[in-house]
Amino acid sequence: MNNRKELLKFANLLKKLANNTYVELGSGFKEDTFQKALSICFRLYNIDYFKETNIEIFFKKESLGVFRLDFLIPPQKHKSFTLKNAIVIETKVSVSIKNPARLQLKNYLESLPKNKSEIFKNVSEGFILNWHDGDNAEDIPKEGVDLELWSLKSKKFKEIPIK
Repeated sequence: MNNRKELLKFANLLKKLANNTYVELGSGFKEDTFQKALSICFRLYNIDYFKETNIEIFFKKESLGVFRLDFLIPPQKHKSFTLKNAIVIETKVSVSIKNPARLQLKNYLESLPKNKSEIFKNVSEGFILNWHDGDNAEDIPKEGVDLELWSLKSKKFKEIPIK
């Protein structure tokens, strides 16, 4: 597991970068557009990342197929944070974060250690990042993103408060 203090440092930076993409682009874009903008921010801030990384999903130790993580942030020492283990970022564009997104992240965190790649073996935390989308401008808050941090430890999936 990553150090909670370092995860919170990363969370604050992630929220800042995601909100900057939202403010500059505005609402109404698809998830992929926001992801591409966030990728640019990661590069500008020298944050190592993998976009749309393939992982296998398992049932009874048998592969059911390949799914794509939106982002995998590998272990790294950055000037603003340090990650001992990789973390997942699952992105959405919605009015708010919904339970299917949480379940998707939980399923990824359960399957990652079963994959062969060493970088996946110790992944136990992930973020759900939501860029707000609404039917009209009045529905959209000034800060355009929601961010949740989740951990899977001993089969318990729980939210880690970011505040």
